[in-house]
Amino acid sequence: MKQKGIYFFLAILTMLICGLIVFDFNSTSSKSGKNNPYILNLEEFRVVDPTLIHYQETRNIRLNCETPRSISFLEDKLYIGADQYFQVIDLEGKQLLKVDLPGGPNCIYPSPQGLIYIAFRDYIAVFDQQGQHSQTWESLGDSAVITGLAMKDTTLFVADAGNRCVVVYALSNGNILGIIKGKISNTDLHGFVVPSPNFDLAVNPDGELWVVNPGRHAIENYTDDGQLRTYWEATSPYIDGFSGCCNPAHLAILPDGSFVTSEQKLVRIKIHKPSGELISVVAPPTKFVTDGQAPDISVSPEGLIYALDIDRKMVRIFEKKLSI
Repeated sequence: MKQKGIYFFLAILTMLICGLIVFDFNSTSSKSGKNNPYILNLEEFRVVDPTLIHYQETRNIRLNCETPRSISFLEDKLYIGADQYFQVIDLEGKQLLKVDLPGGPNCIYPSPQGLIYIAFRDYIAVFDQQGQHSQTWESLGDSAVITGLAMKDTTLFVADAGNRCVVVYALSNGNILGIIKGKISNTDLHGFVVPSPNFDLAVNPDGELWVVNPGRHAIENYTDDGQLRTYWEATSPYIDGFSGCCNPAHLAILPDGSFVTSEQKLVRIKIHKPSGELISVVAPPTKFVTDGQAPDISVSPEGLIYALDIDRKMVRIFEKKLSI
């Protein structure tokens, strides 16, 4: 009987301890995040030193759509993917062409040869400058999520965030020439780290392929057959780095070879040297919606930067300041 009393006492004591733990957990969780020293407060990083901002927004073009998705610049025209169509507009915003599509265009890439490449979730479709559909390439599978396109000569590089790889296509017929997995060797545990559909790439004026490794906050240079040549990474919420799960979200390359990067959440557009050092800021976080989506970006041969502001549904044009 005495032993049963001890067991009963211990059971009551255990229930009281558990109740106190639950109460303490709930009380702590309900407190404001500012009392938690381990939560990163991004608000302090929204303000940028004005001397670092070398660009100014000179104008913008409002879009008549629900969901702008992608942008590309070619020969004084803007190619916009939105909702379930793509359109071509001049630099004043006048529509030159609009083509309905069977789904949402994740990416758009016009070629100097006059063809327009549209990336849907798992496949590429090809159109001519009159909007006539000419080819549909084979699907990359149910797990594919295409997020970026870049071109070099007769090759199209396609970033597939779902399969965490870059697919190399022949432009002439859509045949797959190779797959870049971002691994130095077969024994590597991982190649490209892609936690979300933010996975971009670009080809510089020298024809070199650069791929964002977003989970590592890195930008990596590969040969056409997938050999890693060099890379740089910068993990930091400060202005010279990248933070969050998957940044930079978008990449473009200026005529001088400098990188233009666009980030999500702490939304900002910056310019880095090919070796990684920060050159300047194009648009600080205060220019965008808090916790907004990363603007897709494209550049002109003159160095203007066209940012597709997804939250505000507009194209924003940034030019370098005359005096810095």
